[in-house]
Amino acid sequence: MTTNEMKEKCETGEPGATGERRDDDTWLTAYAAPGRYWFGLSGGFQTLQTLFTIARWAALAWAAQAVLDRAAAHGTWGVVAFAVTSALAVGADWTSGTLATRGARAVATGLRQQLTGALLPAAGRVSETGPAETAWAMVDLADDVADFHVRTAPLSRSAPLSMIAVLAVTAAVHWPAAIVLVLTTALLPLNMRLAGLFAQQGADRQLAATRHLNAVVLDSFRGMSTLRELGAVDRRGRTLATAAERLNKATMSVLRRAFLSGMIMDVVITFSIAVNATYIGLSLLGYVQVPHAPRLDLFTGLLALLVCPMYFAPMRARAAAFHQRERAVIAAGAIRDIVKDSPAEAHRAADPQLTEPVGVSLTAVRFRYGGADHDTLHADAEFAPGTWTAITGASGSGKSTLLSLIAGLRRPSAGEVRWQTPSVRQLPALGGCAWVGQQTVLLDATVRDNIRLGRPAATEREIRRAVEAAGLSAVIETLPEGLDTRLGEGGWGVSTGEARRIAIARAFLRGARLWLLDEPTAHLDADSEREVVQALRSATDGCTVVIATHSFLLAAAADTVLAIDDGVLHDTTPVIAR
Repeated sequence: MTTNEMKEKCETGEPGATGERRDDDTWLTAYAAPGRYWFGLSGGFQTLQTLFTIARWAALAWAAQAVLDRAAAHGTWGVVAFAVTSALAVGADWTSGTLATRGARAVATGLRQQLTGALLPAAGRVSETGPAETAWAMVDLADDVADFHVRTAPLSRSAPLSMIAVLAVTAAVHWPAAIVLVLTTALLPLNMRLAGLFAQQGADRQLAATRHLNAVVLDSFRGMSTLRELGAVDRRGRTLATAAERLNKATMSVLRRAFLSGMIMDVVITFSIAVNATYIGLSLLGYVQVPHAPRLDLFTGLLALLVCPMYFAPMRARAAAFHQRERAVIAAGAIRDIVKDSPAEAHRAADPQLTEPVGVSLTAVRFRYGGADHDTLHADAEFAPGTWTAITGASGSGKSTLLSLIAGLRRPSAGEVRWQTPSVRQLPALGGCAWVGQQTVLLDATVRDNIRLGRPAATEREIRRAVEAAGLSAVIETLPEGLDTRLGEGGWGVSTGEARRIAIARAFLRGARLWLLDEPTAHLDADSEREVVQALRSATDGCTVVIATHSFLLAAAADTVLAIDDGVLHDTTPVIAR
């Protein structure tokens, strides 16, 4: 559900809106679990800071009374006590902040791990979340939730104890001042609730504007070359400026709302402190005397005045967090929508990997994308161990979808996919096969490091063997520093065909006996295509290979050719002359 949809449901009272908000609150609370231990310790140190601060003000009031009474010794000890308790309060505050920050990191890391599991194939499916929303969730939303918890989780543990401690000291010193604090407290929860409701709509608009700006920026960078060729850079720049201005206006609206609600809170707190200060001042001067109330002196009056603001500090912090709460609730809802469809457990590759050639069986397999009104793919087939099978068909016919089902990246809507050897029959195991696609991902690293991605623990001898199997030896010799040659991001420094063979070497290094190839010769000229096919033949000797391709050369090299026509997989081997 998008941010705007959530907002519309909340505003219109549509059935389910309250339930969804309650679910978001539940998920928001659950997301704090990784940092709960650290938040608990942080809250304990916040309480200690309150106690040390009370002691500090008591020491200061004692020193002031000693000066008034001309008791120099008492004054000296009061100053010493003030310095010691001040140091303890500062230390407790620093420790509390450090522990809370550690808890926030744990929360953000836990969320990013959940999102990684949902967005990457390791979750057992291919995520349908767009790249802009993915980046938004991983970077901004995780931090929104963590920032909320770092401000509220320790506070929820320390606030009751801190307020009780301040109230108890005030009541012990002069109970009428404590009554004023209690009466004022009744006004604050209503104000805090109004502040949160007031901020909700502004937070919705700000997050919607953020999501839009993220999408515009990502699309602009990704399509910069196309925009330049079309002469549309200036127009895109205006679109980007408009999106940025929209976010700026939404942000300023949130700040104005926060300032107004904070001002109302400050008025209530200032009124309470002013009433107490006026009462204590008049009592010290002898103008006011509450029946049965203890007599005030400089020590008791000054201590009551100094600790009164401490009573409201947790509520002030809680009120400030109300504005973050709405942002965090929306973030929790967006994260929940991403992760809730992920399988609880994905079938992973056995360790060690299967050492025998792996056959594949598709039995009454049907696949339908969520929201579609018809199946994308119908497949019944057997891929024998140690054979090459080419899958042909028009673009968008379902070839890549079929490979993802075989790899275990997606689960069939009906039927079953099985890997089988003479000794094993199992579900597709994530990480148990080698995958080479038409887009080769090369990192800004050396050739050796790019190949070693297939198996980080590989020895130099194993890397050299992968280089030979992929037909890269001659290429490596021409590079300035051989395997230590650094490639630019995206593979700068090697041709497309050479990059494809690096991917083949990487796959070979995995040692998998099942290879899935998605258009491995796409965008290559005839010579480069022949070299890649030869490299694949060499690297996959004895392995089972399934290839999605438009290439006649690859299809001709296969033992079996299957075609997808109108979503149905069928055999066309006799059509290809080999």
